[in-house]
Amino acid sequence: MKTLASIVAAFDFSEQARCAAERAAFIAKEQTATLRLLYVIGKSSLDDLRNLVGGSTAAEESVLEEARATLREAATALSRKTGVIAQEEASTGQVIAAIRAAAEEGDLLVLGARGTNPLRDLLLGTTTERLLRTCRRPALVVKRAPEGAYGRVIVPVDFSSYSAPALAMAGLVAPHAHISILHAFRVPFEARLRIAGATDDAIRRYCDEQRQDAVEHIDRLITECLPRTQRAACLVERGDPSPVILAQAQAQAADLIVIGKQGQSRAEELFLGSVTRHVLAGSTCDVLVVSP
Repeated sequence: MKTLASIVAAFDFSEQARCAAERAAFIAKEQTATLRLLYVIGKSSLDDLRNLVGGSTAAEESVLEEARATLREAATALSRKTGVIAQEEASTGQVIAAIRAAAEEGDLLVLGARGTNPLRDLLLGTTTERLLRTCRRPALVVKRAPEGAYGRVIVPVDFSSYSAPALAMAGLVAPHAHISILHAFRVPFEARLRIAGATDDAIRRYCDEQRQDAVEHIDRLITECLPRTQRAACLVERGDPSPVILAQAQAQAADLIVIGKQGQSRAEELFLGSVTRHVLAGSTCDVLVVSP
């Protein structure tokens, strides 16, 4: 069975980044994985600082040294709390590119939903959203301080190429959790069908067929991706996916949603799917975004 060998936690000294580092440590401990705590000082910020002090590099070196010391303190506090010793890395450069490059060397990227600038990060942290759009590794967005291992997980599936990787990743990150596999469907062009004379019975039959087909798909996914778990449940609901997912997450008190990135083409891989974006923005629990 595949395991996580290396986890990268992006750090910026915000409270949510501390929660993300703690969650990353919990997962690293459970998986016996290495943990890298990564802080990147933006090149543009250093350029501004250098201009302010007339080109001297002394202030830049002082900022970097202070960042290293603060990161070391954070890693020490994390070790005391979780027993996990993280590798500390403070560097300078393009923040997105540096974190993405580090993530490519690991199996999981963990980051907070928002950074240190709440005015700039109104919907979801700018850095977080840009990383999610371009990162090819699974990325866990942490919204809550962890209280232990994940206990209740929802995995929305649409039977695209993202569904199996998302379910397999859920089993990996939350091996002891109860996992609900959720499929939401709509009746296409329902209003027009009714105008054209479709009866309630015809629409009900269509929904029954959709439910039966979805249950069979989900059973196959469980067999393929979660062969050893006894804690998986199948949910099929009629409605728009985003509100259905968010309502189920609330109803089941889920602490994690694992969802596909939803890009269907090479160009679309640069963007997040609309359902994924809505779930990221509207959920109160952690969200793990998975690419095929």
